[in-house]
Amino acid sequence: MTAGDGVGGLLDEALQLCQRGLFKQAEAIYRRVIAIDAGAADGWNMLALVLHELGRHYEAWECSLQATRLRPQLPAYWLMRGNIAFSRLSYADAESGFSRAIELAPHYAEAHYRRALVHHRQHRIAESIAGYRSALRYAPDVAEIYFKLGEALYEANAWEDALRAYEAAFTRDPQNALPRGNALNLINSLQWASLPAFWQAEISRNFERLDVDKNRNVSVALRALKVKRGFRQLLATVSTPTQWDAAAQSVVMGDMLFLQLLRDTLIADAAFEVVLTRMRVMFLVDAGARSRAPLEFLVALALQCFNNEFVYAATAAELVQRAALLPELEAAVVAKVDLAPALERSLAVIAMYGPLHELPPVVAYAKVHSVTSPLSLLMRRTVQEPEIELTLRASIVADDAITDGVSLSVRGMYEEHPYPRWFSIDRPPPLTLRDWIDREAPTAAASFGFAAGARVLVAGCGSGHEAIELAAGLSDVQVLAVDLSLASLAYAQRMAADLGVSNIEFRQADILGLGVLTERFSMIYCNGVLHHLNDPAAGLRVLVQLLRPRGLLRLSLYSELARVCVTAARAEIQATGMPATAAAIGGFRQFVLRQKSDSVLAPLSGFLDFYSMSMCRDLMFHVQEHQMRLPQIASMLAESRLTLLGFANLAPEAIGAYLRAYPDDAPMTDCSNWDAFELQHPQTFAEMYQFWCGGSEAAC
Repeated sequence: MTAGDGVGGLLDEALQLCQRGLFKQAEAIYRRVIAIDAGAADGWNMLALVLHELGRHYEAWECSLQATRLRPQLPAYWLMRGNIAFSRLSYADAESGFSRAIELAPHYAEAHYRRALVHHRQHRIAESIAGYRSALRYAPDVAEIYFKLGEALYEANAWEDALRAYEAAFTRDPQNALPRGNALNLINSLQWASLPAFWQAEISRNFERLDVDKNRNVSVALRALKVKRGFRQLLATVSTPTQWDAAAQSVVMGDMLFLQLLRDTLIADAAFEVVLTRMRVMFLVDAGARSRAPLEFLVALALQCFNNEFVYAATAAELVQRAALLPELEAAVVAKVDLAPALERSLAVIAMYGPLHELPPVVAYAKVHSVTSPLSLLMRRTVQEPEIELTLRASIVADDAITDGVSLSVRGMYEEHPYPRWFSIDRPPPLTLRDWIDREAPTAAASFGFAAGARVLVAGCGSGHEAIELAAGLSDVQVLAVDLSLASLAYAQRMAADLGVSNIEFRQADILGLGVLTERFSMIYCNGVLHHLNDPAAGLRVLVQLLRPRGLLRLSLYSELARVCVTAARAEIQATGMPATAAAIGGFRQFVLRQKSDSVLAPLSGFLDFYSMSMCRDLMFHVQEHQMRLPQIASMLAESRLTLLGFANLAPEAIGAYLRAYPDDAPMTDCSNWDAFELQHPQTFAEMYQFWCGGSEAAC
């Protein structure tokens, strides 16, 4: 056997290992190949591939350079070279590699696509659009290319073309591998009298999925409902309290998308709130209407009221009427008989006005009777799950070291109203931390030091939504999530167990007391928390001490400019001495809803947080809140020797407008520029300043 035959056999063996994902073993074989024949270009190229897969990008780059030196006429080698450069954030080298591959093979669809990705990453949107279209000429059925074209067109404000590209992508993506978020946001932002059948079906499919956070897309789903005839007719009665369309009500009660929204999301819409409040009263006072309504709908409406923590306005007369329904239910419990259909409906109506787990007869009934669907869902969500949380709460070790006065006040608030109440998470296939950072924070990836056994800290996890979503999305890390509130942590523990997320641990702790920890973290998430401390800078200093060298810190802080309406609300609440009780919060909500459109308070009804009791309290009645401007944040980061690495979750239109105004700030990290931009566009950071930062090894 010749040396060439031996190398060929080794290359085949290593390729099979690569196909099985055994890259470390393949690396050893490729190094043997090169030791046998240093001129084996395939060995160098494939070694570059496995090193790239292993995240060793510098070594991969050196191997790729050698491969292209040995066989410079092979387009695939240049593609590999471009891919490695892209991972190293060396965009000029990446573009050069992909361009050379295209020169050698003009119909090379993947090279066109990858070069377009480089242009897209650099916000060279027109070039990226042209590149994606070139790729599609040679690969016209690849869903991913249509999707990226749609994203680029969206950023270019070419909305109709973007929708066509998204539709082409999703038509070719029956397994839902591509995210729908931006497409649905775009649909939601456009004006339309009727929704094309494709998008109506796409929205409905989205709410049937188990791997998406349904609450993120409630707004577009409500828009889809509003153009349906029955909903249009019913919503037309909102401004006329004496009118009601019974036929339209019958239609909407059978709408499957509406039922899903009621059960599984928070309906954040003032007009729908009016309709649902009226329906609730009707079912309470009119036994005939109650009997005609599908039990499934009554349960769904009860669950919506539970989801929003009974934030809808209720009169004293309604509460008296609700109490009048209880004796017959209690009698059935005492008699230990199954509920008659009429009593099942009464139970659902009772659940529309208050928590069932606070009614001993209902709790007793749930323990001794097997309740059938759809009441089973109501009993599980409103009786059994709160009881589980009470048990979990008792198992969490309380932290007696919480002594800061503001922290104690904040803890008390969240013990009364755990925040936020949530129901689902986005759950794409999990990634390694390296790949996750590349996707979520590409501008920060080059600053990140990857290490085996990475730990992630979520400082101030609340009821666990973000922490659990993070843990579910990372395949190779352990997450520690801490919060002040035992009630919030109990909710989080129950949800983590329900979702089968096991790589997360919950502890009660104050951020100010975390300095006692001896462990260090590769990444720290602290979103929407520091601005509730007495001194946000003091909290940041503690977190910096916990960060590993070359670790990443993700922060979110309130924008002063984006929260003018919140500031006005807090001033009104403070001036009137309004307490943070359910009755006062509900009353203030109704005051806001009565405001004219030009009132400074009117924008509050556009906040998602306005539509649940705990979230509304967090929004307007918080015991402690700091609002900031970007120069202040820049100073705070400098004091802690942190570098701003990039903003997160910026709207595509904001990115485009900023780069047109400040083309010399390609990383988009100049706080002075952003402050000037925000003065012109004060809602840019309506969802808080969300950004990545990192520190020097000495600082860490």
